[in-house]
Amino acid sequence: MSSPWSETGTGSTRIKICGISDAETALAAVEAGAHAIGCVLAPNSPRTVSMDVAIEIASNLPDHVELVGVFVDGDLDEALLPWQPRWTQLHGHEDLAVVERLTGPVIRAIAFDEDLIRQWDGTAGVDRLLVDNHRPGSGHGFDHDALAEIRDSLQTPLILAGGLTPDTVGTAIGHLRPWGVDVSSAVESSPGVKDVGRIREFCDAVRNVD
Repeated sequence: MSSPWSETGTGSTRIKICGISDAETALAAVEAGAHAIGCVLAPNSPRTVSMDVAIEIASNLPDHVELVGVFVDGDLDEALLPWQPRWTQLHGHEDLAVVERLTGPVIRAIAFDEDLIRQWDGTAGVDRLLVDNHRPGSGHGFDHDALAEIRDSLQTPLILAGGLTPDTVGTAIGHLRPWGVDVSSAVESSPGVKDVGRIREFCDAVRNVD
C-alpha cells in the first residue's frame, strides 16, 4: 500500500515536518499527524544531519510515512545519487539535468517566482512543486495572493511553505488549496530544536481546516 505522501490525489492536506534531527522527534511528529519527515542534508544549517542519521531516522518510521532528504546544490555523485531512490527535495539551483539523473521521487523547491513556477510545473521527473519564500527556513512568508492567481493552472501537486504557523496555516490552506504544507522554524523552540507541542498544534490546525 502506498503512503499518503506518495499519492497525488485530492483529500486531506498532507503535512511535512522539516528539519527533524532525531528519531524520537520524528516519531512524535508522526504521532501528531505528519505524513512526511524532512531531514536537511545540506551543510551550514542549524538543522543539518548526516546521511547516516537521516537513514537511521527513516528506518524507525512506519510504512505510511516518508522521509525526504533536503539538498541545496549538493554534489550529484557524492550526495544526491547515494540518497536514491528515496524522496529528494532540491532546494538550490539544480537544473533539469540533475533531476533526470535521480531515480527516486523529486520535490522541486523554489522561491516564489511566477516564471520559475511555470518553468518547473509539469516537468517530467518533478513529482511535487514546493513554493517557499526567498529565505528558506527563515519563517517568513511570501505573497499568497500572487500565487493564488496562477494556482488553478498548476499541474504538479503543490506544497506550500514559508511563514506557515499553527495560527496562519488554516487561512493559507483555505486560500491556496495546496496538496501539502511544509513547516520547520515555526515549530521550533530555537533554531534546529523542534517543539513537539508546536508540531501538534500545527497538525491540529491543518486537520481543523480540512
